Amino acid sequence: MYFRNTVISLVLLIVVEITHEFTAGKVEVKVGALFFRDEADIEMSFDEAFREINADKLFGVRFQTIKRFVPSDDSYILQQLTCELISDGVIAIFGPSSKATHDIVAVIANATGIPHLEFDWQRESTFQERFNKIMTVNVAPAVSMISKAYLSIIKSSYEWSEFTIVYETKEDLARVQDLMNIQIMNNEFIKLRFIEDYRKDLRVLWKEVSETLHEQRIVMDCRPESLQNLLEISKEFKLLGSFRNWFLSNLNTHNSPLRSMYNADYKANITSVRIKLVDENPYGRKKTRIRPIDEIFGNQTMLPILMYDAVILFTNAVKNVITTMGTFTEPQKRCEFNYFRGNIGGGGRTWYVGQQIVQEMKMISEDDVEPPFKTENLKIDDNGQRTQFNLEIYKPTTGEILAIWHSDGTIGPPTTVQVAASSSATAPDFSLGRKLFIVATRYEEPYFMLKEDAENLRGLEKYEGYAVDLIQKLSEIMDFDYDFLIERSTGKLNPETGEWDGIIRRLIDHQAQIGICDLTITQARRKVVDFTAPFMQLGISILYYKRPPAPKNVFAFLEPFAEEVWYNMMLTQLVMTLLFVLLARFSHHEWKNPNPADPDPVELENIWNKSNSFWLMIGSIMQQGCDILPRGPPMRILSSMWWFFTLMMVNAYIANLAASLTSNKMQSDINSLESLIDQNKVKYGTMAGGSTSVFFSESNETDYKKAWNQMISFAPSAFTSSNKEGVDRVRKGEGNYAFFMETTSMSYNIERSCDLKQVGSQIGEKHYALAVPLGAEYSSNLSVSILQLSEKGELFNLKRRWWTPRNKNFSCTKYVEVDGDELSIIELGGVFLVLGAGVLVSFIIGLCEFLWNVQTVAVVEKTTPWQAFKAELCFVLKFWITKKPAKISESTKTSVSSKSSSKRSRERSRDRSRSRSHNSRVSGRSRRTVKSKISQRERERERSEHSRRYYD
Repeated sequence: MYFRNTVISLVLLIVVEITHEFTAGKVEVKVGALFFRDEADIEMSFDEAFREINADKLFGVRFQTIKRFVPSDDSYILQQLTCELISDGVIAIFGPSSKATHDIVAVIANATGIPHLEFDWQRESTFQERFNKIMTVNVAPAVSMISKAYLSIIKSSYEWSEFTIVYETKEDLARVQDLMNIQIMNNEFIKLRFIEDYRKDLRVLWKEVSETLHEQRIVMDCRPESLQNLLEISKEFKLLGSFRNWFLSNLNTHNSPLRSMYNADYKANITSVRIKLVDENPYGRKKTRIRPIDEIFGNQTMLPILMYDAVILFTNAVKNVITTMGTFTEPQKRCEFNYFRGNIGGGGRTWYVGQQIVQEMKMISEDDVEPPFKTENLKIDDNGQRTQFNLEIYKPTTGEILAIWHSDGTIGPPTTVQVAASSSATAPDFSLGRKLFIVATRYEEPYFMLKEDAENLRGLEKYEGYAVDLIQKLSEIMDFDYDFLIERSTGKLNPETGEWDGIIRRLIDHQAQIGICDLTITQARRKVVDFTAPFMQLGISILYYKRPPAPKNVFAFLEPFAEEVWYNMMLTQLVMTLLFVLLARFSHHEWKNPNPADPDPVELENIWNKSNSFWLMIGSIMQQGCDILPRGPPMRILSSMWWFFTLMMVNAYIANLAASLTSNKMQSDINSLESLIDQNKVKYGTMAGGSTSVFFSESNETDYKKAWNQMISFAPSAFTSSNKEGVDRVRKGEGNYAFFMETTSMSYNIERSCDLKQVGSQIGEKHYALAVPLGAEYSSNLSVSILQLSEKGELFNLKRRWWTPRNKNFSCTKYVEVDGDELSIIELGGVFLVLGAGVLVSFIIGLCEFLWNVQTVAVVEKTTPWQAFKAELCFVLKFWITKKPAKISESTKTSVSSKSSSKRSRERSRDRSRSRSHNSRVSGRSRRTVKSKISQRERERERSEHSRRYYD
């Protein structure tokens, strides 16, 4: 127990003595550094770091610096200077920078066991080269990690898939090597341009990028001092205008004069990256005197800052190692050639303490050092490379910090301290100003048209249409200006060259930012441009000619027979009438006794005169028969043949009448896609190269494939260059051509044309949308704005406005399609006309007969024509009287005055008395004669009385 306490006391005494020795500054070591002549700022940072370390009395180690300056990049000189430092007893060598193209310093350090610290970006070492750099530690981020960081930013944050890389040196290309893996070195998407190839005339470089590549996104890695000249020349080719995007990958871009030359001409979105520094304490005391080294650190010059961190890393590792070991063994001060050569080969002795210092540097984190690092997240891996660091994504034109990239690949917002610092120092950002969008479109009703008075207007005022109103509403929401670029077509893909034309070509070349018209979203177009949310839904249908119905024929009942048939029928009827009369006179069977009561007639009569024969002919044609019929065999044979003729003619007439009256019904032979492809009379097509033709050509559905095969087989070609040409072709074809087109454009034309109609139902489903270049950052804003317009009903109002005819009085006559066998009054009007004409003719003849009879009655009955006319007319108008007196003269006379009746009574009395006296005197035959005369007079009186009663 006593022995154990004694040992503990001795150990504590030794530790206290060692600690007292360190704190008293008794341990002093030497460090060396190699600088080029023009690296004064790095030298100042080196001195400042060791000044701060040596000023800390509690640090325990005091460092003495030995510096050597390299006049040129010569491996022999570097070897000599390195050996001088080793001979001076340095325990570490800092530098040189990447200006030295040889790794002789690392090799010597590896052979002697002296830690070697680098602070600049170096070429990646191969697996074999790492064995010669075991003692080397580099605090600058590894080039491979920087390249991966750029890949993460470009691909994940910026979402760029197509861009041009412009680099100044081979080392610059190494920093962006991972970007080339985005599209696996597809030259169509990622292009490389080496600045040295265009050094004679840099305008050729930017002209090629602007006019040949039509590039909108440029990744450029160049020295800060070269940046101003490159950007000034690119400005001549509008590469710094709106919608251009630059990513400057050099980590020292913030030290370039870009911010000082920034003006309103720089409307491009320019971003860059730099190593993230540790945030300053906002509550710390501000320095009243700014030294040159403070300005260097304040400007965030990378190499001096990294030199500072290298010193902090090394000194803290030395302190930890010496504290742990308790004793300090100096390295050998020998760098002889043979000895050095033997060490390279693996023989000789190396300084083992140096290996422990290097190992300690790989284990130290930013929380273990004092004073703190200048850069965030400094950590060294097993290969001596810095694989952990943070990057600031910022705008070098304004100094605004946009985001922070972390080593794990995530991108987050800047800290509050950074936001406050950048906002106070941020200059006006001209890239965020009101932008001018070039809108590519084409003339197509009702999307884009010239106003009627366009000749008197200028600028945007001369255009109108659905697309014009939609762009105007979007510009009001997103606050941008616009101008139109008019093309001939929406865009067709040339299968031979693989190139697009029209609006799509303009978007691919970035000569326009928005494409709008009847532009359909297709898979082929989505490969070369992006589409916003659709603003209109539609389909495909068939546009066909609406044939106006044939004029209704009032005498349609005459159409079953041609004119010559009617003429021949009338002539045949007249001939048959004459033949009937002639044959009846030949036939003795047709002569008969007119008085059947007289068995021995003096004469015979024949009923088949012209009137009766004509009546029989008419009755046979009308299928009504006749009240008299022939009796002789010849007449019956002749009648039978006539009846057979009339039977055939009537049946033929009825059949043809039904077909004739239904042939003019408004029933089209083409009523669907199936009926269209199953016939060979009507040709059909679509717009060449349009989305509709692509729909049919790429479809695997049987009917659509059959329709496409027929379309490409038609000669002359059934395809058109535009929808307008297709509509005109349908009109001119008058039923011999049909056109496949979008339902929206079809409805617009049908509303304004009475000779067009839609046939069949909608085929497929399509959408119209705005087209933008691939990866356009404003695409999502356009989509959101379109959705807002849709939710407010603005899109519906726009469509209703432009699809409704401007002339509100315009209307088409609507013809009702008849599916049954109904006949209209017009088609049967002729029958009514014939009936009316027959009635009129019969009444005219009847009136003539009536007047002729009045004249005859007046002569026979010895009265005036007026009295006869009046008596006859009065009888005609009294419909309730069914019997007419034979004579009307007596009744007419009695109706003249009221005295006629008494006079007639007296006369009858005298006649009776006279008759009785006369009858008594006569006898025999004379009596019968007198009686007969008296009876005749009485009958006449009765008739007169009867007539008087009726006419009165």
